[in-house]
Amino acid sequence: MQIPKIPENESARLSALLNAALLDTPSEPRFDRITQLVQQCLGTEIVLISLIDTNRQWFKSCQGLGASETPRDISFCGHAILNEDLFEISDAIQDPRFADNPLVTGAPFIRFYAGMPLSYHKQRIGTLCIIDHKPRVLNADERKILSGFAKLVEQGIVDRLQEQVHQQLAASELMYRSVLDGTRIGTWQWNVQTGETLFNERWADIIGYRLADFTHLDINTWLAFAHPDDLVESEKLLTQHFAGELAFYDCVCRMKHKAGHWVWVHDRGRVVSWTDDGKPLMMYGTHADITEQKLADQALKASRDQFQALVANIPGITYRCQADKDWTMIYMSGSIDPLSGYPASDFIKNSVRTYASVIHPEDSARLEQEVAYAVQHKQHWLLQYRIIHRSGLIRWVEERGRAEYNSVDEVTYLDGFILDITEEKSLKQQLLKLTSQLPGVVYQYQQWPDGRVAFPYASENIRKIYGVSPEQVKTDASSVFAKIHPDDLVGLADSINVSAKHLSLWQHQYRVIQQNGSPAWMAGRATPEAMPDGSTLWHGYIEDITTSKLHYLELERVNSELKLSQQRLEMASETALIGFWQASLVTGELWWSPVIYQIFGFDENVMPSVALFKSTLHPQDRQLVAESEQRALETGLHNVVHRIIRPDGTIRWVHELARLLPLDEYPEQTLVGSVQDVTERMLLQQMKDAFISTVSHELRTPVTAISGSLALINSGKLGEIPLFMQKLLTVAENNSNRLKQLINDLLDIDKLIAGKMPFDIQPLNVKNELVQSIENLLPFANQHKVQLHYQCQQPIPTILADSLRLQQVLTNLLSNAIKFSPKDGVVLLTAQTIDTEIELAVTDEGAGIPAEFQPRVFERFAQADGSNLRQSGGTGLGLAICKEMVVQMGGRIRFKTETDKGTTFFVNLPAKC
Repeated sequence: MQIPKIPENESARLSALLNAALLDTPSEPRFDRITQLVQQCLGTEIVLISLIDTNRQWFKSCQGLGASETPRDISFCGHAILNEDLFEISDAIQDPRFADNPLVTGAPFIRFYAGMPLSYHKQRIGTLCIIDHKPRVLNADERKILSGFAKLVEQGIVDRLQEQVHQQLAASELMYRSVLDGTRIGTWQWNVQTGETLFNERWADIIGYRLADFTHLDINTWLAFAHPDDLVESEKLLTQHFAGELAFYDCVCRMKHKAGHWVWVHDRGRVVSWTDDGKPLMMYGTHADITEQKLADQALKASRDQFQALVANIPGITYRCQADKDWTMIYMSGSIDPLSGYPASDFIKNSVRTYASVIHPEDSARLEQEVAYAVQHKQHWLLQYRIIHRSGLIRWVEERGRAEYNSVDEVTYLDGFILDITEEKSLKQQLLKLTSQLPGVVYQYQQWPDGRVAFPYASENIRKIYGVSPEQVKTDASSVFAKIHPDDLVGLADSINVSAKHLSLWQHQYRVIQQNGSPAWMAGRATPEAMPDGSTLWHGYIEDITTSKLHYLELERVNSELKLSQQRLEMASETALIGFWQASLVTGELWWSPVIYQIFGFDENVMPSVALFKSTLHPQDRQLVAESEQRALETGLHNVVHRIIRPDGTIRWVHELARLLPLDEYPEQTLVGSVQDVTERMLLQQMKDAFISTVSHELRTPVTAISGSLALINSGKLGEIPLFMQKLLTVAENNSNRLKQLINDLLDIDKLIAGKMPFDIQPLNVKNELVQSIENLLPFANQHKVQLHYQCQQPIPTILADSLRLQQVLTNLLSNAIKFSPKDGVVLLTAQTIDTEIELAVTDEGAGIPAEFQPRVFERFAQADGSNLRQSGGTGLGLAICKEMVVQMGGRIRFKTETDKGTTFFVNLPAKC
């Protein structure tokens, strides 16, 4: 066995191979199509696009071989890249270089090999090769074909890289545009020497204009809008940048908005090129609208100044002290002076006296206890107590504070705020008078550990709530609970106990029995306060909410009825086996109602998805569903009947009907619709088809005899027909012919569906087929005064089809086009090559197909005008027969229509390579 030599240019060759970016990439249709065509055109068993790497040959595309690579030292392609021409081995066993090669003596048992080198950047990086198990010699035409396909592969390599470069450029451009659009940045370009300036649309938008509003743009345009007070600073920064003192020109300035106000702009730029004599030439930069930021900064500064002024005028005291028994002050604001009559310096470090010394003795123990509790539980405290002024007067203060802790939860400081509330206390009585004007009751409710309850204070409106006076419940409120609705009493008591236990806000709704025996709804809210004697005191408000509560209860009743209606809908859905769903064709997300689990036979724990749905499709119906989804993107309607295979193997028929949501609002291509199990209906349809088939066969013989007899009579060969009978016999003959045509169509569709219609697929000359179909229909076209033309692209490959069936399809399409064309209209028959197919098209100038009929165009017995008065006759089977024939000839049929402009039917059939 001869090992392939290493080319002298191996380093450059490997570099070119790497730059081609093909190694170890997934298969691609562009290359697979070429190898498939080579396999078909040259009738070979194996076709490879082989790339010669350092130690291996790797296959970018492979037909007829399961391996993806082999060692280079046993490769035939390693020899093929040593020359520019075709490398051909007619019989490897007879060639001493390869007779003992493992690829010859073992799988794939190579006998014949022909490899055409593939070049990239003038380096031979691999081959397009063909392999057979039998000896063979290529003729000149076959060598030419293989060489041509090799050039096509080389072009594919170049096109592939160019596409990647274009995609990268497009992505890069999109990213930069997205950045600019996302950040809403204005851009500018300035020729410093000429003054010529370019701005983007966002720059104009910042000051309320459009670029189209400016007839001429230069540096004076910017100067005209800049605030005069900012030009000096801007000029200074620009000069420093030109001199190299600043890396960038960076300036915050104001510009005049079209509406008349000033806009704050962050102007930043940099010189990117210089003249030969060192002067700045081109400068690029950006404008960012920072008005909101600037206004926010100004507002923040004003707020900070205002806050500082407010703090200076607050008559309260801020402090920080140590957590010791004397509350040794580390810091205390000067507002302590008017409150205590002593300067703050007396309390700092207890230099003269402690703060505890000015607290009223009766309040000291309570304060120490509550602060200690708050510190232990890491809570804030809120205290009211008395201070003894230096003059001996008593002043009330309210203190709010919290403890600071270190990393090991040790108390470091106590911070707080003390406010003089003496005047507030004196105003309390006035406040109480005001509360009496409220519609509800303002109250204090107190509860002791031994179960005693009272309302130390209650406004006069407690009479409206509970029917008692404030005096009656001032020391004992037990009578109030007798007014509570029995069903609400336990819940009310529990809510009060929870609030007392956690000192949390109390909120509750409950009913009170009024004097007339009817219930009234109340809503209460109160803040608890722990008292020194162990009781809890709530400060709160109770109001009558009967009206709003009844409205709410009615709303709950309506919601309950709505839920019941929804349950009824779901029950109806289950009964009719109709499920509802919503799917995104872009993201693959799918939601469906519970009935669909039953229809598809899924376990309810299965997560719905588009992929899961597609896995249930019957293999023969997958293309049908895909075409309906694609059609929905154009028409907005998804309407298809197909089969599914359930997990237990049973086959069911389902009918999907859905609408496409507006793409401008739902770009994910969202379909919303229903699916219904129509298996029973489809079985009935099959029974009907069988019945029609049987009847058609039974009617064919007698109808043919009747039609023939009537034709013989009308021909006059049996004698002259009386005038009064001629019209009746003519009508009878015409109708018998129509009946015969209907029976023939029924038999044709029956054969097609059953797969019993024979097809003789042969290579056909496209032009001849077009001419024949035109000639056949010319008399019919002349009868309808319609012009009939054809166009055939030259050159055009041979089409693979059954001539008889193809003529039947074209005749049906052309006759339909003639029937639905206006007088003096034109029907055009064309042919063109599209990839590996021949596309035949029949175009008319008729009124178009109505939108409501388009989904049923290819259904049996479907007619756009189903009335007895329709102008164009027919059985309604022609297009259904056309579709079945085209499909069974390996093609596809579709149409495009536009109202009042016409319709085109397209037939795509395979071309002969």
